[in-house]
Amino acid sequence: MKIKAVGAYSAKQPLEPMDITRREPGPNDVKIEIAYCGVCHSDLHQVRSEWAGTVYPCVPGHEIVGRVVAVGDQLKKSAPGDLVGVG
Repeated sequence: MKIKAVGAYSAKQPLEPMDITRREPGPNDVKIEIAYCGVCHSDLHQVRSEWAGTVYPCVPGHEIVGRVVAVGDQLKKSAPGDLVGVG
């Protein structure tokens, strides 16, 4: 599935809007419509390839708040409409 994101294509480029492809959610996944996402300094280290293993395009942000829009059939604790935080 195609989604909108903000990321970098290399360590030297600034963050910019982009479209990326994500896999479809599976039976143990929730799909979240992101309302807010924090970018901490560790995210910037990763984007700048200051730590090993950066894969580009790199989309920073692992502190997320949003609403569940879909739930895998193996999950029982989440439902569409739930307000959730990740990270």
